[in-house]
Amino acid sequence: MDRLQILCFAGTYGLALAVELARVFVRSRFRWHLGVGLTFLGWIVQTLYLANLAWTRQTLPVTSAFESVMVLSWVVALISLYLMLQWSRNVAVGFFTLPLVLGLILGAAWFVPRSPEGREWDGATAFWGTVHGTFLLAGAVCASLAFATGLMYLAQMRRLKSKQTRRYGFSLPSLEQSERVNRGAVVAAFPLLTAGLLIGVLLSVVELRKGGVGASLGVPWYDPKVLSAFGMWLVFAGLLHARFRPSMRGRTVMMLTIAAFAFLVFTWVGVEALRLPTAHGASRTIGRLP
Repeated sequence: MDRLQILCFAGTYGLALAVELARVFVRSRFRWHLGVGLTFLGWIVQTLYLANLAWTRQTLPVTSAFESVMVLSWVVALISLYLMLQWSRNVAVGFFTLPLVLGLILGAAWFVPRSPEGREWDGATAFWGTVHGTFLLAGAVCASLAFATGLMYLAQMRRLKSKQTRRYGFSLPSLEQSERVNRGAVVAAFPLLTAGLLIGVLLSVVELRKGGVGASLGVPWYDPKVLSAFGMWLVFAGLLHARFRPSMRGRTVMMLTIAAFAFLVFTWVGVEALRLPTAHGASRTIGRLP
């Protein structure tokens, strides 16, 4: 039943993407309305799915990596809707955002554990676990937006260099527009991810120092999740540094943005997909997020 529900909104997003791709061959005003309508329908169905999870478990749907990735895809879909309505109808927003939404949903559905067993956190630990997850989720949203606009920037740059003309109602945001959104997203993502990771480190240190049974909730520094998260943080730090260096603007920064997002996805999904041994998420914790 759960897979069927996921298939419903994933399939609706897939239809919306097909409509977006059709703009390459079909010029029609109705196409834009159909694409926005399908995206909105998929978002509504996913909203009901997440609301049901929250109601069933009596907590925010961020108690596992699976739920957190689903919430991330839900927020990215909402941002996609906003950009579709805010920007010109000729701008191919769905070209870049809808594949990202579908990728997150399918990645979570196929590779990420949904309800791991173990002892629950409670009290202050549960509260700070929720804060930890919320900061990382917000940072991941900003990183996803930076990734999408980075792809838009590179696509538009290639178009301009090859002097391709716009055809069949297909256009891209200007370089300045993509650059501005990308800069804001990167500047917001770094402190959010830093705060989330720092809280996670402190939580692990506290749990490891408790010893005994509680030590099982701590994550050692050599854990694959910790190492990949540290690598992700270093890449984002380099990206933020490059963002404020005039000599490294443009294509270089956008490539760094893509690399940083790849590290984020690996930290979130890759460790589970490769079945690397990790203590992170070994127990069901409130607000848990890679």
